[in-house]
Amino acid sequence: MSKVSGKDVCFRSAPSGQVITVAIYLLCIVYLTCINLAFARPFVLATSEVSPFSDSKDVSKGYVNEVVFKIFEELNEQLTVEHFPHARAIMLAESGAIDGVFPVHNYEELDDTLLLSDPIPAGDRGFLIRTENFKNSGGAAKLVDWLKRQNLRGVGYLRGTPAPKILSEETFFSLYPAKTTANLLDLLGKGRVDVLFIDKYSAKETLVNERPNLNGKFIFVPGGQEVSYYHLALSKKNPESLKLIAKFNLALQKQRQNGFLTQILEKYGIYEGSQNGETLIVGAPDINAIFHAKAYLDKYGSPLSQSNIQWRIMDETVLRRRLLGDFAVNESSFDLVLIGNYGLPIWAKRDILVPFNSHPADYNINDVIPAALHANTVDGTLYGLPFVAETTLTFYRKDLLDNFNLSLPSVLTYADVKALAQQVHMPEKEVYGVGLRTRVGWGQNMALVSTMANTYGASWLDEKMQPTLDSKAWFDAVSMYIDLAKNLGPPENEDMGWQENQKLFAEGKLAFFVDASSLGGALFDKSYSKVTQFTGVTYAPLGKQQKGAQWFWSWNFAIPKQSRYVQESQRLAYFLTSKAFIVDLKKVRGEYAAPSGTRHSTYSNAYQQVVPYAAFEHQALKMLSSGGAGKSMIGSQFIPIPEFTAIGYAVGAQINDAVTGEKNVKEALERAQKQTQIILQRAGYFADKQK
Repeated sequence: MSKVSGKDVCFRSAPSGQVITVAIYLLCIVYLTCINLAFARPFVLATSEVSPFSDSKDVSKGYVNEVVFKIFEELNEQLTVEHFPHARAIMLAESGAIDGVFPVHNYEELDDTLLLSDPIPAGDRGFLIRTENFKNSGGAAKLVDWLKRQNLRGVGYLRGTPAPKILSEETFFSLYPAKTTANLLDLLGKGRVDVLFIDKYSAKETLVNERPNLNGKFIFVPGGQEVSYYHLALSKKNPESLKLIAKFNLALQKQRQNGFLTQILEKYGIYEGSQNGETLIVGAPDINAIFHAKAYLDKYGSPLSQSNIQWRIMDETVLRRRLLGDFAVNESSFDLVLIGNYGLPIWAKRDILVPFNSHPADYNINDVIPAALHANTVDGTLYGLPFVAETTLTFYRKDLLDNFNLSLPSVLTYADVKALAQQVHMPEKEVYGVGLRTRVGWGQNMALVSTMANTYGASWLDEKMQPTLDSKAWFDAVSMYIDLAKNLGPPENEDMGWQENQKLFAEGKLAFFVDASSLGGALFDKSYSKVTQFTGVTYAPLGKQQKGAQWFWSWNFAIPKQSRYVQESQRLAYFLTSKAFIVDLKKVRGEYAAPSGTRHSTYSNAYQQVVPYAAFEHQALKMLSSGGAGKSMIGSQFIPIPEFTAIGYAVGAQINDAVTGEKNVKEALERAQKQTQIILQRAGYFADKQK
């Protein structure tokens, strides 16, 4: 028996004429199959790194890329996407070597060999100016006169794009093209140009991820009449391009009408027509506690029930980038934000946040757990109110261990987790040994990897501010992490965040789950999890020492100084972090719904009976607060310097390459070491020393 085009064909004895007929029939099938395959050749497109519009790590990510991928899926068109530097991608498309390229800016200098799709909204374009040179310019309309008065002549812009008309028509200015956004920021930072013409979101992303040493040194002036769009560009040398671009445009129009385009934009924290009208805008991560709080407010209201509150809830990595990007160019998209304990002291010291100086009489500040209070206090002043706090715990399936006559040791190590997970790992039954964060980000995969490194005896830096990522301790920790993720984790787990792992555990598909204690509320919610009665909890595993095995993290309400509604934001923040709110939330949504980790009173007997992880969490937080021996168990997820956002992202990307198999552990850490050295040296931590 043989297979042709997936069909079984059976050969039996037959007269010779019938054999010939069958042979001809089979040849026809093969021929027609080949013809169909030829016509079904996928479109080959190229994309490039234009964060947040496209992503070099994953060609399907970035808001323009997601729009394009979704349309091709809906059109049932085969698609192959490759990643190239942007200039090369354009050249390949113009030459016909590939069928097209995206995202392409409407202002790029393209030849007539390319067909452009209808516009896909892009970020605001405008002008970036050094803070010390900036005075109220009156906006882009008066920018030319203002620059002349200040004798600011040098204008930088991206090579391959036309210079802004508002400046290029004036002989007063000298124009300086550069290859990348990072190059432009360097020119402005060093004073080699006086102003940049630039896409705001690309500038913010580059400042956060590549040039954190320049954060806060620039101000963005909107570009006024300068309209910015992205497009899909198809090569005219493919005869199918004209038909495809027409179908693409119809699908894009449908995305606008059904709200999908807006949904994708907001997924990446990009809101059109932002801060219009009398609306208090709250920026928040998509964590469980926020959804419970919002559901409560939607039904029962708040002290601001008469006000229009708009919640902008997004992936926590996206939120961090938007917040840090705002701070990087001295603006704010939010009136009230949830900010982590990493960023809060940095921005408070830069005088960007409004302090909370006067507490309501019934707020009971002494009920707040000292660790959470300390995280929000800078030089004796409170700049944030803790909404939810967490440490690290291990969630595990008691029934799976019982089925194999296994039990946890009194002190759990990562070696123990590996040994136990190996015995209960049953991929054929969709039960996997362990779930770990693998998504790239300093608050994603590096939150866990950092604490693993701590407990294996590693640190980020030595006493001379030199990185130590090439040390044996880092190698041991990352090797264990990679071993667990690759060999005992779920399939295709190279981009797993806490949400994905939490869902798998709740579905009964993970034996062990090492992550934030704040996730326990959902795992013990019977309406969400199928395995609540089988879920056990213990402390985070140890590596080679107790020190550093658990992290501390808090999400805190803070108010940017540029908030339009400071008093209203303070009232809402005090309400959402009060004991009274937590008590009411427990009553109407259940004990598990309470935002945990911030108040002693949260951990009532009733709460601990319903949520078994609560005792472990409260004890760990109290040990951190006490300053006693237990404090050594709490590790650091980050280096408390502005440049860590770029360091954590760069190192996280290298470690993710080890998860995917693109590099081995040694190669990944060597590359991470070099990248970290460059970032720190660029920031001036050891500028006078050679690498």
